[in-house]
Amino acid sequence: MRGKNLIRFFIVVLIFSNMSGMAPAQDWVKILERIYPLGSPPGYEHRLINEIKSFLDSRWLIQTDNLGSLIALSGEKIDYLMASPVDEIGYFVSGLTADGFIRIDRAINPPYRLFDNHLMGRAVIIWTKKGPVQGIVAQPAVHILTREKREQLEKGVTLDDIFIDIGVRSEAEVRARGVEMLDAVTRERKLTFLGSRRLCGLALADKLFPSLLISAALKVQALKKTDGLSLAWVAQTRVNARGVKGAQSLGLVNLKNRLEPKRTIILTGWPADEAGGEPKLGHGPLLAIGESRPSALAESFIRLASAEKINLQILPGRESPLLRPFQGQGNEAIILGVAIRDVATPAEAVSLDDINSLLKLINLWLERRPK
Repeated sequence: MRGKNLIRFFIVVLIFSNMSGMAPAQDWVKILERIYPLGSPPGYEHRLINEIKSFLDSRWLIQTDNLGSLIALSGEKIDYLMASPVDEIGYFVSGLTADGFIRIDRAINPPYRLFDNHLMGRAVIIWTKKGPVQGIVAQPAVHILTREKREQLEKGVTLDDIFIDIGVRSEAEVRARGVEMLDAVTRERKLTFLGSRRLCGLALADKLFPSLLISAALKVQALKKTDGLSLAWVAQTRVNARGVKGAQSLGLVNLKNRLEPKRTIILTGWPADEAGGEPKLGHGPLLAIGESRPSALAESFIRLASAEKINLQILPGRESPLLRPFQGQGNEAIILGVAIRDVATPAEAVSLDDINSLLKLINLWLERRPK
């Protein structure tokens, strides 16, 4: 047993020695590990938001908006806003059966038709007022199903096929465990470091970029250079705002109307182009802009990346509901992030080299940002 523990220790040392250069003042991996398990479907982000608050010191004026977004202001003047979405695709309790199973529904549409297939046989967490309750999605024994039901499941799982088992036998026992209607439900997850210098995990990007924004906040706090910079961890970004032209993120529309920033940097991921175009995994961080030509804000990152020999994948003319709320009327908005492989699957993956380069770029920009 002692020998096995020693082997595990050396493996961990080897992994983290290969990850040198990642934010010397603070380890973003430790931040990610701390917030990664917390479920945050749209409308249920408060647990994650409360955890993020604990990283911020007294130099920030902390606010939350009516959707639950966390805003850290350095004063009345906002030269730059750096923001990250915090919501993930999740579920909520929609019914309890007489024999003790839990039914679920989704607050938003799935990103693709077979998305719910990933639930079958998987562990989940029900986020109750009494605390998290673990469960598992019941996997029917295929050999006892009718031919009609087998053929139906082969075409794809729907939420009508999902029953969560928490180890009880009646609705009363389910309620005794603290489970109530509308409690949030998310899948259990763990981080996996792959040998090719990649990080992989379910809903990885949904927690990675809030972690990197926390790392940026800690950098700013260490520099004592908060003037003109505001930070925001934005709730309900996956919900489209009604009554606005084009698909626009509700959470970011709300933030834009509240703060009216002139320059906005959104930290998030972009799907890797599997056909060989940009962005590519392992080719450096990315900069996405809605216009065909870079704005002054975009140029400040392009020049810095060039001076520091950081390969920056520039994606001009990109459409995104995250960018649209800030476009027009003299506003500048960019997406800064990394390529994500296998988006919205249990195998989402990013390049550790890309993340290290992105953090280096952000930290240098925070030190030298133009007035």
